[in-house]
Amino acid sequence: MNRLVNQLLHRKAFLISLVILLFFIFIASAANYLTPYKDPYTITSEQHLAAPYSIPIWARIFPQYSKYPPNTNMDLKSPLILGNGSESFNGTAYTVELKPSEYENLSFPLSWNYQYPYSFSISFIAIPHGQAAQINVLLKQQNKTYFLESFVPSADQILYTYPTCPLSMGKTNSITISSESLSSSNSPYVSTLPGNERYIASAILPQLIFKPGKYSVIISIENIGTSPLKVYIYQPKFSAVGRAYGILGTDNNGASVFAEFVLGARFDLEIAAIATLIIVGIGLIFGLVAGYVGGKVDLFLNALTDFFLTIPGLPLLITLETIFVVSGLILKIGIVPLLIAIIGGLSWMGTMKIIRSVTLSVRSRTFVEASKALGSGPFRIIRKHVLPNILGVVFAQIAYDVPVVILTESGLDFLGLGITKFPTWGNMLGYASAYTSPANGFVWWWVLPPGFAIIFLSVALYFIGSTLQDVLSPYKVRGE
Repeated sequence: MNRLVNQLLHRKAFLISLVILLFFIFIASAANYLTPYKDPYTITSEQHLAAPYSIPIWARIFPQYSKYPPNTNMDLKSPLILGNGSESFNGTAYTVELKPSEYENLSFPLSWNYQYPYSFSISFIAIPHGQAAQINVLLKQQNKTYFLESFVPSADQILYTYPTCPLSMGKTNSITISSESLSSSNSPYVSTLPGNERYIASAILPQLIFKPGKYSVIISIENIGTSPLKVYIYQPKFSAVGRAYGILGTDNNGASVFAEFVLGARFDLEIAAIATLIIVGIGLIFGLVAGYVGGKVDLFLNALTDFFLTIPGLPLLITLETIFVVSGLILKIGIVPLLIAIIGGLSWMGTMKIIRSVTLSVRSRTFVEASKALGSGPFRIIRKHVLPNILGVVFAQIAYDVPVVILTESGLDFLGLGITKFPTWGNMLGYASAYTSPANGFVWWWVLPPGFAIIFLSVALYFIGSTLQDVLSPYKVRGE
């Protein structure tokens, strides 16, 4: 045993391949710890984490991506106070007291060092006490001021020539000004844009407003009533949805590609492991029986295997899946068990042929004949003499069949005929190829991880299988 381990550890290709395999097993096993997300394809709360097609955060080391903004959330603090009223801050709320016709501006500094974000928002809580108040929210850069929204009591909205939003006096108003919801009906600034730009304002506002520089977020409060006014302002915040996110960026829905990758690794390896056991199980049983028993049993099993080998695999997989979908059987069984059964049931032929060939070779050896002469039955001979001498081939076939299953399942997913409602490596490649374009940088961060994962895992398992088959060869084990 020690000699076998030493032989394995002295094969560089085996060690490198083993490290690669263990890496993928680790991320598959630790998927629930590596990402908080469960299914970015169907759970909408796990989408729109950042802009669609956001680059990985580390890609900003490249000059063309260096100014891409990450997600930004900041509290607005230390405002510059301008106006003729009075203002105080108790650590929690800004209190503004105004006599009739007085105003007060809270001008919060904002430093922006990136290109334009995907979207932005300004939020705060306002509690006005008095007869009537107007609260305006503006964004200012140098000499350019953007009048985003204005809030006044509903009864006073008719008095203004520009769009306003309702303000509830004596109540808590949770105010959020989002670039995605601004339009000519609620934003004075948008209403001044040319006609063609008004209709797409929610998409172009960040680009129109933001560039690297110093900004001021202004909350302007005016007493438009005839009695004193007191307004409390809580939790002023600025947030922006960035265009750089996470380890592997985002897909077309703004979902985490890293989450899809690790969840896909777990899913693909689980399916591959189960289907491979089915493939090797069927191939081992048929191969042992055909190789050891021989005669008509061998002819029948060989003919059956040859029949399945003549059938084109992928078209048959597609046809069977279509039949199950049309018949409704897929709803009763489930797409995952069905795929495992189809792939496992249609991929055992090569394994059977190899094991049959090795069994024929072992059956003719002297120690098997000696065991027969001593009166051992076929099951004992297979268990005691044949199986131990073909274990190297069995382990090698397990290593060879896993990438075959992954490639087959990924191919079906890529074509949209496999798992479509849960992340897999094939799905990632399929969806990425459908949305790739020069405008989004060919979404290389979405295409390359699953593509390289399939390639590296397949090559690693091939070398592991070849090494096991060589080291566990019965001739080398016995020192022949």
